[in-house]
Formats: sequence, C-alpha cells, structure tokens
Amino acid sequence: MQINKKLITTLIIAMFAISTILSALPMVSAEITAPPTLDVATGPVGTDVVVTGAAGTASPFATVTAYWDSLAGTVLGTTSALSTGAYELEVTIPPAVYGTHFIVVNDGETESAGAAFDVTGQLIVNTVPATSGTPMVLPGDQLKVDGHGFAAGDTITLTFDSTTLGTSVTFDIVTPVITSNATGSFSATITIPATLTLADFDTYTVTAADEATNTATATVIIDYYIGCVPSAGPVGITTTISGRIAPNMAYVLRFNGAQISSGTTAADGSYMGTYTVPAVLSVGAYSVDIVWATVNSRATTFTVNPSPVIVLGAANGIAGDTVTITGSGFSASADVTLFFGSVSVNDTTMDFGPTTNTGALPAGLTFVVPTLAPGIYSVTVVDEYGATSAVAYFTIDPTPYFTVATRAMEYMQMDFISLTSTASSAADVVLRFTDPTGLVWFSEAISATQWQALAGAYQIPYDQTSLTWWPIPSDAPVGTWNFTCYNAGMTQILDTNLFTVVAKPSQQDVLNALDDLEGTIQNIVTTSEGKIMALITTRTGTITTDIAKLNPLITAIDDTVMTIQTDLGLVQVAVDDIDMGTMGVDITSIKGDVATIKSNIGSVTTAVSNLDAKVTSVSGDVATVNTKLGTLEGKITTIDGNTATIKTDVGTLQADVSDVKAKPDVDMTPAWIAVVLSLVAAIAAIFAVITIRQKIAG
Repeated sequence: MQINKKLITTLIIAMFAISTILSALPMVSAEITAPPTLDVATGPVGTDVVVTGAAGTASPFATVTAYWDSLAGTVLGTTSALSTGAYELEVTIPPAVYGTHFIVVNDGETESAGAAFDVTGQLIVNTVPATSGTPMVLPGDQLKVDGHGFAAGDTITLTFDSTTLGTSVTFDIVTPVITSNATGSFSATITIPATLTLADFDTYTVTAADEATNTATATVIIDYYIGCVPSAGPVGITTTISGRIAPNMAYVLRFNGAQISSGTTAADGSYMGTYTVPAVLSVGAYSVDIVWATVNSRATTFTVNPSPVIVLGAANGIAGDTVTITGSGFSASADVTLFFGSVSVNDTTMDFGPTTNTGALPAGLTFVVPTLAPGIYSVTVVDEYGATSAVAYFTIDPTPYFTVATRAMEYMQMDFISLTSTASSAADVVLRFTDPTGLVWFSEAISATQWQALAGAYQIPYDQTSLTWWPIPSDAPVGTWNFTCYNAGMTQILDTNLFTVVAKPSQQDVLNALDDLEGTIQNIVTTSEGKIMALITTRTGTITTDIAKLNPLITAIDDTVMTIQTDLGLVQVAVDDIDMGTMGVDITSIKGDVATIKSNIGSVTTAVSNLDAKVTSVSGDVATVNTKLGTLEGKITTIDGNTATIKTDVGTLQADVSDVKAKPDVDMTPAWIAVVLSLVAAIAAIFAVITIRQKIAG
C-alpha cells in the first residue's frame, strides 16, 4: 500500500502544532509529589505539629487532608492548597503507641506521601481532688495518673524515687495492676504508701514503664506544706492560708513573723486561716509560716504588689470596638472583671483571667466596648479578691451609620431602580450594579457635596444622580443582581444588598394572575381622555385596566344593552354609557330589519328597531337620523303619520319624526312633494275660477 505524501506531511504539521500548544499550556501537579515537612518530628500525644508542603507538591487549589499513619487512619485536618500547590496546616498528635508513626497527606488523587513522627511516652499526675502546680501529697493520699505513648496492652509499672535524700528511697506501686489500652494509654488512681515516714518526705520522680521499658516521668512532692491563695496582691485584700501537716496537731500561723491565728489540724492534717493584708505594708515579699510542736514549721511567701493600675489602648471608640488593656498590681492567679461605670462587660467571649503569678493582667488582653449610650465612662478592673484598679476613662462615641440600598428587592425589566440612603456623615462613594454574571451595568460616583443634610442625617437625593435613577433595560438578564456602595477608591464596601430582576409579565401572565385572584369584569367606563377601561373585581379588591388588553369582542346589542365577550367573561354595558366614537362604532349596513354594526372590538348584527332611530332634523329632503349607535343621513321617501322611511348609504330604515313635526319652523315636506302639491293647488284654483264664471253666466 502506497502512503500519500501529502497526508504524511499534514499529520506531521498537525502533531507539531499540538505539541506546540501543549508546551504553551501551564502543567500542574495532579497529585502529591513529595512528603510534607514537619516543624516538630518527635513528642508526646497532644503535640501540635505544623505540616507544610512546598510549591508543586499538591494540585493547585486542591483539598489537602492529613491522616494518621494511612489513608484509612484518623483524619488530623484539612486545608486548601494555594495556586502554586503549596499548603500548610496544623494538626494534633492523637493517642498512639510509642514509636514511629506517619503523617500522611493526600490531595484527592491516587498518590500520597508521609513524614515520620516519633511518639514518646507521657506521664501526667495530679492530686485527688486536683490542685494546680506540682502535686503535694502525704502518705495514704491518692494520685490520679494518666499515661500516653506506651506499648499496647502492656502492664505498666510505677516507681517512686526520691531526688534529694542522702539515702535514696524507692518504692513500687504494684496494686492495682495498670494495663495500657490499644493506643498505649492508661489511667489509674493510686495510693501513696502509708508506711512512708517523715524521714522519707522528699521530692519524688514518678516513672511509668511498660514491659518494653518505654518510660515517662513526672514529679510529686511528699511533704507537709503551706500555701497562700492568692500568693500576691495589693494591700487590703484577704488571702487564705492553708495546707497540711501532722493530724490533730496544735499550730500557729504567722505573717511576717507576727502571729495572726492558731488552731488544731484536722484528722487529715489540714488547716486554714485568713488574713487581710494591712495597708501599712510596703511593696515586697513577706514570709508566711505555720509552726507546730515548737520546732516544726513550713513556710511560703506572700508578695505585696503596688496598687493596681490599668492602661487602655484607646481613649475613645464606638460600641463594638476592640480595645487592648494592660494592668498590674492585682492578686496573683485571680479572675478579673472589667466595669464601665457600674456595668460589667465580661462575657463568655472574653478571656479576663487569670492574672499572672505576679498579679499582672494576661498579655494581649482585650475587651469589646459595650453597647451603652455615648458619653464618658469610668473604667475599672476588680479581681476576685477585691483588688480594684485606679480609674481610667473611656469615651463612647456615637456609632456612625451608613446605609445605601435599593428600595425594592424585586424589579421588572423596564423598571427604574431607586435607592434609600441614610448616613451619619456624607462621603464620596461609588454606586455599582452588577447582573447575575458579575457584569457591571451601571456605575456612578456620588460626591460628598451631593448628599443632602436631613434631620441630622445625610441622604442621596433623587435628583443628584446623572441618570435620575437607573432604568433596567428590556433585555437585562433576569435573576439575582447585586448593588454595592464603595468608598471613592473602591477599596472598601460600605453597603451592599441583592435584588431580583424578573421578566416583564406578558398579557397571559396578567390573565393567569387575575384567574388566581378570581377576577371578574364588572363594567366598562370611558375616561376623560377617551380611553375605554374595564373595571375588574378580585378577591383582593378592584382594579382598572385597558379593555383592549382583555381581547374584547362585541357579541350582541339588544335594545339598550351591549354584550361584550372578554378573557374574563361576558360583560353587559348600557349603550348610553359607552362612548361610541372612542369604540369606533359604525353602522355599516341595513337590510330589512337587520343592521350590521362594526367597531374596534368586532362586528355584530342587531334588529333595526334596537337602534331607536329618530329624525333630529330635515333640510329639504335630507334627514339626519340619530340612533343609539351613531348618526345617519338619508333622503325621506315616504311619511306615514310619525314614521318616515329614509334611504341612507347603508340601507333603508324607518325613523320617528314626531319630535321634528312639533317644531313650526321646520318644513317637513320634501321638495318633490311640495311641487306636486303646488300643481294640485293651481289646478284647483283654475277649476274654481271656471266654476265661478259658469255660475255668473247663469
């Protein structure tokens, strides 16, 4: 078979063109192409890890999902890749056994990649009931122990080792048996051995180990103790002093060396006392002691802070503004409340505590200006122990307002869009209207000088736009449109709303709507402008419309009534109430006793007698005939009593002449009849003369 050389040449050129086009197209990654980078590669359960993918490692704009160990594992989080294929998300390490695991990423395609993360053991201990800080316990107390990152299903051994005693003390917790679960976690409540003596009191390292010798540690203090809550604060507050020593033991509490209270400990060795820090104390640290059995004691420190002060990040603002606040001199680790005057503005969305161990407000603390009447307000912060800051002042300004919106939420094609606007101050703005596709149809700049001051506000007057509002073209797309008001530079949206453009209704749409409203045509009237209107009653009231829109058709004229068929049914109207000229009524023919009537809304026949024809005037032998449906002219052919027979251009009819005969100045005799009568009179006169002469001649 011989191959056509022209065909080969054409194929080569086509392939070259295709390759050129493909080389010009941007090629994007269709799946994960490289493992992610982790900012932390080892740590216990609960560690937060930032997972990052470089440009080109994921499909642009794809949803990137991070999984634990495999695509069938726990979903750690999702994010969207950038146009470059780069991505970043933060995940938290879930409960897992000790050792190497993988954070696997996938962008919805077939390929995935993972980065290794080594889970280490973790041990958390706390007193029962829980307290803050390093747990302090005595022999016989219980500890809550939680562990993560151990081998699955292993027996866990807990060991307590003293850290500072000259002779090291170690003891094991052998009962109850502690076993890790499938993810290497465990939780148990253990009891400190009651056999420990005062000589064994020390700081202990608690070690948890599984059968594979994976370990984790925590710290517990076994000792008598004393503490102050709060441990710092200004003068005038009351601090609570408490702790535990030997049971049923007489004790004395001292503050800065002076006794402030005494008592006897409870069966568990607990005690408590309160002390109001006197105003005479200067800023600084003071010792707080408990002494029992003359020589035994434990001590802590209470720090007197300067009087609390606060500094606001702004001196004024409007309701809803976010304002920073800093402060110091409060009670340590205390919750605080912010007051505007006597109004507390703390709520669940504001983190107002606790203060630091030194009595400072938390770093980065902010509050939201409350919705109060504009004015100057005193601002104070009070902590839970009564420490109150010096007063700061904040002015709540009137809230500015700015609204510009379309008056209606729906417009028809060919309607005019108008706006409602009000603002606390005038501004240079740009008004823009876009159709459902985002195409801009109208855009107009309004300067601040075009706003009109009205009752303390500003509005855009109707006549301040170059287009005197905006007409929606007949071909405007139907659907949801957007109106947006921008600042002059179009960098900020000041107000926006959506409205709908619908197609202009057809006649059938109107008729269907009238059907739904049970519309019935009741009458027809002629306006002062000569327009024939139909009165339609509906379930919601009476409406008026041009009868021409209802497809009218005359179906009958009977005596004094005209019957008209419309899309809303038949209507009968008194002939006297209709403007025949406006309706275009014309008598087109008369045959015998039948007259044909033509109008703008159709033709109909009726009995000539229904026309109620009457002669209104006669000029010579020409008579003017008035009927209910118009005026005719014709010649009188005969007169019989009050009825004249008149021949017109459309036919012959009989008309009443009684009204005309009643007028003496009207000559009712046609010209030819007058001539005949004159001849008869002349002949009679001649005969009368002859007769007289004969009588005279004798």
